[in-house]
Amino acid sequence: MSYPKPIITPVEEPAPTTPPTQALTNPAPYLNTIIIIGLITASGVVILYIARKKPTLFRILIGVLLWLISFSITTIYLINASFTIHPIFLRFWIPVSALAASIVTYLIFSDNEISSAIAASYIASGAGGTIGMSIPYWTFLVLTVGISAYDIFAVYKGHLSSLTKGEAASLKGLTVEIGSIVIGLGDLFFYSLTISAILWNFGEIPAAAATLAIIAGYTLTLMLLQRKKIVPGLPIPLISAIICAFLAKTLV
Repeated sequence: MSYPKPIITPVEEPAPTTPPTQALTNPAPYLNTIIIIGLITASGVVILYIARKKPTLFRILIGVLLWLISFSITTIYLINASFTIHPIFLRFWIPVSALAASIVTYLIFSDNEISSAIAASYIASGAGGTIGMSIPYWTFLVLTVGISAYDIFAVYKGHLSSLTKGEAASLKGLTVEIGSIVIGLGDLFFYSLTISAILWNFGEIPAAAATLAIIAGYTLTLMLLQRKKIVPGLPIPLISAIICAFLAKTLV
């Protein structure tokens, strides 16, 4: 299935077959990237403010948003299944999607770390996978670099720099806590988006290489956490994934 272009990338960019020297001198990918990062920054600041000042409202807001996202993701899965397997999957899409969204939302707020991580992965992989298969090609490449640089700034100098581990753990629904490690839902989202976009644009082998690169990059990030209190989770995995995907595509 071909997914429509996301509304968060409104500027029309050159075709994927456009030579890089021409496509990357076009302002469209950069404007789309600025819009996406701008939305992420604004929403992040607002949500962090609500979480600190009105924690009850924060939980209600995040719960509603996660339920709606889970409902939408499950619906997309059922539509795909109806086209590829059998139309019967669409017959009960509303109750099935509502039930799945309710279970996922409940689990992500549960005290069980494994259940919460699985529920968060369902949301992040579904949303990231869908956006990854619809995001424009050149915007994706520029966004990968841009969001990595933004993550470094946000963690060390931006609004996330003042976030303590206790506060990060209290942002349940937006973070996943496994032992002493707190993982942002946004990190899981961009890992999935990257793999999905590479699969869509480059093929299976580059996507497999990118997946291994993200796993290796995240492992390296965890090793760096042994020396530092906080490490941005996007730069090493995402840049490694792009490099390995291009190498795999070239070799194949």
